[in-house]
Amino acid sequence: LTNILFGDVYLCSGQSNMQFSVEGMLGKDEEIKAADDYGYIRMFGVGQPAGQLSGPQQTLPTVALPWTVVSSKTIATDNGDFDQFSAVCYMSGRHIFTDILKSATPVGLISSNWGGTPVEAWMPEDQLKGQCDGGKNTEERKLQFDDISFGETADDWNPNANHVLYDNMINPFESLVVKGAIWYQGETNVGYWNYDCFQSLMVESWRKLNGWSNMAFTFVQLAAYDCGGSQALPDFRGVQLKAVDITPNSAMITAADLGDVDSPDLDIHPRNKTEVGRRLSLAIDKLLYNKDRDNAHMGPVVDVDAVKLLEDGVSVQFRGDTIGDGLHLEEPQVCPKEELCGHAVLSFNGGGEDVVIDDIVVSANNTIELRKEGVDGTKVSGISYGWGDFPLLTVFSSYGVPAAPFKVEL
Repeated sequence: LTNILFGDVYLCSGQSNMQFSVEGMLGKDEEIKAADDYGYIRMFGVGQPAGQLSGPQQTLPTVALPWTVVSSKTIATDNGDFDQFSAVCYMSGRHIFTDILKSATPVGLISSNWGGTPVEAWMPEDQLKGQCDGGKNTEERKLQFDDISFGETADDWNPNANHVLYDNMINPFESLVVKGAIWYQGETNVGYWNYDCFQSLMVESWRKLNGWSNMAFTFVQLAAYDCGGSQALPDFRGVQLKAVDITPNSAMITAADLGDVDSPDLDIHPRNKTEVGRRLSLAIDKLLYNKDRDNAHMGPVVDVDAVKLLEDGVSVQFRGDTIGDGLHLEEPQVCPKEELCGHAVLSFNGGGEDVVIDDIVVSANNTIELRKEGVDGTKVSGISYGWGDFPLLTVFSSYGVPAAPFKVEL
């Protein structure tokens, strides 16, 4: 054996936005060129097996990329936007290595993902015994997948089926010490009112593997895309946020402001993976390296007890540990259709018509005001902010992270 390093290993997993490659991301040319400076980052790609072996496996059925030194020649190929190597995985690891560890500690990155797959496929069989009390499409999934008899041929193989990707693409790493996991998944599960339960159980099961017990877990709140203008996608983002509260040593970053209506791979696959990786590195820093630092990764978080009614609207105060040097406003992302846009909205007692607030004002270091002429502030009963497929997020911390979509009842 030669060229061996000892460092921190991260597992990156999920569906197509995790599979999305460096080749397809914005800013790829600069990152590919700079990769020659990061020889202390190593990457490994798990292959997508053509067939599944029965039960949890001890070795990987297939390998897409053996342990490889990062360089301008290895992090991207010209084989399309979903070939190796995962952009979110690489950009998270690169920011961890350069920004957090100051290039002093080697970083190993494992990319294990499969586009279009649900969370259930990444969970072991014993965690799928009804602990989460169902979820949207549970009966449909039960009819579709539970009775499949898996063999070793493609005819018997469905990567969407319960537990098969855990068995073949996660369990083989049980003897490897994993510092943290980076998870970008959920589009296939939009509509699950209890996705937080599924994700938390998945993390719990992963931490039962040898060497994974202290694993930090970070994940991405879904980016903007056209989900039809219903409440399904914004409500799902709210469920994702709840997962932090029931999952120890975990952190969420939002990508809700990073929509990409011009993406050649459809708007469900936004190309700004560099910023996703940067925010994930902030979360990793908080969980593992600088636990006493501010919650820079979260973006401004509302202090619910400090929301006040004004004569013609409301003032909203944010937690001091989430704003850095203070709040500022930025231009929101492009929203392709009005019915998809998540505005700042006031609702009222007595069922009055909701009011959209077009101009948000930063009135203090940690406070914004939502006001409009003709509004009776004494009758405001609730606030929603960014609650749409394309959230119009304008309130940012000095860390460059937006306030994630929120709802407050008054």
